[in-house]
Amino acid sequence: MLIDYLQLKKDVRFFTSLAGLMNKCSVLNLEMFERQIKAEGLGMGAELAAGEHQNLNDADFTCSLFRFLQLTCEGHNLDFQNYLRTQPGHTTSVNLINCTVDYLLRLQESVMDFYWHYSSKEVIDEGGKEYFLRAIQVCSQVFNTLTESIQGPCVGNQMTLANSRLWDAINGFFFLFAHMMEKLYKNSTQLELLREFLNLQKDMIVLMLSMLEGNVLNGPIGKQMVDALVESQQCVEMILKFSDMFLKLKDLTTSQAFQDFDTNKDGWISPKEFQRAMEAQKMYSVEEITYLMMCTDVNNDGKVDYREFTERFHNPARDIGFNLAVLLTNLKEHITNDPRLEKIIEKASSLLEYFDPFLGRIEIMGSSKRVEKIYFEIQESWLEQWSKQQIRDSKNAFLFNVLQDDGGDQGKLEAFINFCEDTIFEMQHAAEISAGEGSDSKMERALKQRDYFLQQTSAGEQLSRTFQASYQYSISAAHALKPENVQKTIKSAVTKFKNLTWAQFFIECLRGVFGIGKSLFFATCFVVLTFLKFGFYLMTPEDDDAAKKQQALPMPTPERQQPHVYHEIPGMHKHHRDFDVFGVHVPAEDIYQDLGPEIDVQPPEDEQIPNGKVPNGHVPTEDENLLKPPQSPTPTKPPSVYDAKSVASDAPPVVQIVESEVDPNIFYEPKIAEMSASKNKGSIMNVLARNYKTFERTTLYLAFFINVILLFHRVDMTKPEKDESTATEVAVQDEDEEENLESIYIAGMQIPYFAYEISGWMLSQTLYWLSVFHAVASFALLMSFYQLKIPLITFKREKEVARRLMFDGCWITDDDNEERGVVDTFMFYLDRIVISSKSFPMKYWDKFVRRKTKQKYKDQVDAERLDELLGAERAPGDTSFDYRYTCWLWLGVILTNGQFLYRVGYLLCSVCGVIFSPFFYAFHLIDVVLSFPMLKAILQSVTHNLQQLILTIMMTLVVVYLYTVLAFNFFRKFYVQEGEDGEEPDRKCHNMLTCFIYHFYAGVRAGGGIGDELESPYGDDLEYPRMLYDISFFFFVIVILLAIMQGLIIDAFGELRDQQESATEKLESSCFICDIGKETFDRMPRGFEIHTTKEHNFANYLFFLQHLVNKDDTEYTGQESYIREKYDNRDWEFFPVGECFVKQYEDQLLQS
Repeated sequence: MLIDYLQLKKDVRFFTSLAGLMNKCSVLNLEMFERQIKAEGLGMGAELAAGEHQNLNDADFTCSLFRFLQLTCEGHNLDFQNYLRTQPGHTTSVNLINCTVDYLLRLQESVMDFYWHYSSKEVIDEGGKEYFLRAIQVCSQVFNTLTESIQGPCVGNQMTLANSRLWDAINGFFFLFAHMMEKLYKNSTQLELLREFLNLQKDMIVLMLSMLEGNVLNGPIGKQMVDALVESQQCVEMILKFSDMFLKLKDLTTSQAFQDFDTNKDGWISPKEFQRAMEAQKMYSVEEITYLMMCTDVNNDGKVDYREFTERFHNPARDIGFNLAVLLTNLKEHITNDPRLEKIIEKASSLLEYFDPFLGRIEIMGSSKRVEKIYFEIQESWLEQWSKQQIRDSKNAFLFNVLQDDGGDQGKLEAFINFCEDTIFEMQHAAEISAGEGSDSKMERALKQRDYFLQQTSAGEQLSRTFQASYQYSISAAHALKPENVQKTIKSAVTKFKNLTWAQFFIECLRGVFGIGKSLFFATCFVVLTFLKFGFYLMTPEDDDAAKKQQALPMPTPERQQPHVYHEIPGMHKHHRDFDVFGVHVPAEDIYQDLGPEIDVQPPEDEQIPNGKVPNGHVPTEDENLLKPPQSPTPTKPPSVYDAKSVASDAPPVVQIVESEVDPNIFYEPKIAEMSASKNKGSIMNVLARNYKTFERTTLYLAFFINVILLFHRVDMTKPEKDESTATEVAVQDEDEEENLESIYIAGMQIPYFAYEISGWMLSQTLYWLSVFHAVASFALLMSFYQLKIPLITFKREKEVARRLMFDGCWITDDDNEERGVVDTFMFYLDRIVISSKSFPMKYWDKFVRRKTKQKYKDQVDAERLDELLGAERAPGDTSFDYRYTCWLWLGVILTNGQFLYRVGYLLCSVCGVIFSPFFYAFHLIDVVLSFPMLKAILQSVTHNLQQLILTIMMTLVVVYLYTVLAFNFFRKFYVQEGEDGEEPDRKCHNMLTCFIYHFYAGVRAGGGIGDELESPYGDDLEYPRMLYDISFFFFVIVILLAIMQGLIIDAFGELRDQQESATEKLESSCFICDIGKETFDRMPRGFEIHTTKEHNFANYLFFLQHLVNKDDTEYTGQESYIREKYDNRDWEFFPVGECFVKQYEDQLLQS
């Protein structure tokens, strides 16, 4: 490693050369810029602009230099961070942190000179923009370098920056940002430069937040930062004012006032209407309205696109405003009794109130064993998904279960992390399902504008018209089904039929038969294709799941098989100069020798092939085309800071290494009208999944109506000659040898208070079509359940298998001969098969389970055995069918899930109700129990003590059997019932099995026991033994055993109620995260409620884990890297169990 080499050699020239290079890096020079402008007017500007170290002409080299320093600290390398500040053991110690700050201050002062030059001008010309963009590029890199040097946190570098002239540079930048925002917002041609300044401001705020990492209460860095903000208070207030003004735009443009002016809903209104709408809302002052009107621009028709205007200004203001809100909130919670800070907080009150729902904060136990605060952004979509009913049900079920399970703090935290992971996946899956409902707002407006000009109607209008037409058809159908109208229709049809000739009658019959056959054919094809398509989707994974590259747990990618192609920089082969790199002399020849023989750097060819023809009939191959350097490279402007996505963004390289390029003409670029083509597969399934609750309620209501109609069924005994058109006939042979028919038919009904009767024929038709609709809805419910619930179930199973594989070494170190049950053995070998499949894991976000497992157990298990057990990963672009994963998915996940099997049985009963008998729909009323929480609680009370209940029933069977033995041997004569009219007597206890069944059926059901079913024993020889027998049976079976069963059910009600009250009491009396009692926080100023809703909010820890999973690991702060490392190792020490920030600084807070 570099640091080991430097510490070994103790060569001070490395650091002195870096400091010298920083000192030689140029900054903006206003005097030279003005002389260059004058010289260009005289045709002499080229000489002035040719200097290598003048006016940031060396911006690329400067960025590369500071990028190198940033990379030395990448990954929060604490040793090198400290080494940049001081080099112990060297003869001379160079503080590169202070050198960086000195250069930043010089650069800031030079940018301020340019600002004053353009402050009196309305716009900044192209030359000024170019130099501003150069300076912003370099400033952004310097900020990123300083940020990387202190994150971790590196306390020594933090204190060095706090004691340097960094605050002077920050104050200057605050002045620059405030006045440039005021200047650039007024002209739409300056928006590109404005965005670059806003991103530079964001980088500076990130640096200030990094200064506060690991901040303590009333720490010195926080106080110095407050001093800097107070010194720039006027500029900070200007920035807050602009941010607050543009943040209100979203609420303003979605108000009813704008909707009233936007009559055709295309987003375009006139400037006067725009001004009147703002005045009507009374959200802005007259000065602010005037300023906003100056920021607007109109199209050729003189109209303003207020939606685009909102996006243009609201989104950048939101980014800057959020970072400022995080900074001010951090200072507010760490600096006490400072009236200057309170004044700034008061000015930013509206900004803080706006971002309060989206500003997540948690407390962790840091690496220094002190409680630290972490701030992060909560996405609006996360809050929306968190408020969904299924998520709330999952949360309540988790809290109820985990608070009853006394598994200690570690067990509770383990269950909490599992709940967070499952909930995050469920929220992400729900967001993916709902993604088809909306699209990019600009694209939506483009589509609407296209439809407007093409006079097309949107999907919403079509749907509205469809509903209106359906309503009209329903009214017409109800009107037509009135008895008088039905009679008129029948009479009219009869009249027309009588007027038909035989030829017309024959033609009409052929037409009717053809129409019915055609309809049946298309309906059959549709049903068959639907089942085949659904089966195909069930058996094949989605492309998104197979090809998605997860960012949750990034790992090094394997080396590419294709060789890289090195494009040359024009003129590089002409200059072979020697270099002095950090004090070491390197000849140019050594550089080119180190590049190796694979790099062929050739001078650019001067010949141009006309008309695209190849001489001598030679057709260049693809590789030859790729190796050929570009003929006429076009000059590009300096890289935009706005395009940088992270602190670790790549700097401009010296030699550009690119992968093989493909002719863009080969690919088809979709147009606006074809944007929805990529969402064909799964779109219908997503629509069904979004309406899962609707289908669930629909099937329940249909089942209820069907069972209401079943109540009107009657049975009539008829002769064989009698025929009822509306009856379902079942032939049975009567015992009296008279052959009758039992006709089950639907009787008509009279509607109360109305003189209207619904005939049996109408009810039978209604029943049939309701049954068909119920079967279709049940099939849709099954598909929606598959799309909505099965991915979550699969995720849980894959996570379980992956965790057992990685952390427990299951299937690697376990003995296959371990004793297991039949089901457990089957699942054990089924899971062993799936870990070797190419598609595993499909849903679980850790796609590198195999690599981590091999890395962990490579010293314990032979590599060949690991390769054989774990299999190979799916190659990129491999779409082959994975039968192993599919078998495991169906046999080990789907077909073993009770809810899925219940939905399959639900569908089968519905189909049987259509085909065989409608009485199958009685079973669908069981769904009522699962649809209402109260009924679920009743069912749970029965199943809560199910094991004890079953054991009690078994004990009852044993006792009844003992009494059966006594009856069979001693009291048989009491079980003989005399027959009527000479029939043989009925002997209930002359067969042991019959006797046992009679005792259990009649004796247990009888209120007084078996004695109520037998003859009286009075006067018999066994009178007293029989009385003892009856009384003991009544006492043991009826009084004791049946009462025990009732008591188990009643006690279950009380136990469940006590558990619910206990869980509620625990949540109200102690914090779920730190487990500190409410009485501790009652002594504090903020109280228990603020602690549980702000500091240790249950949901914020879940949102932080989701923030951590979604964020690129190269952008982690020091605290985030620490938590991610703990999380990957399943170590929950970062949870502040028994501690919190308020308790840690209790004495200081009470004094304040």
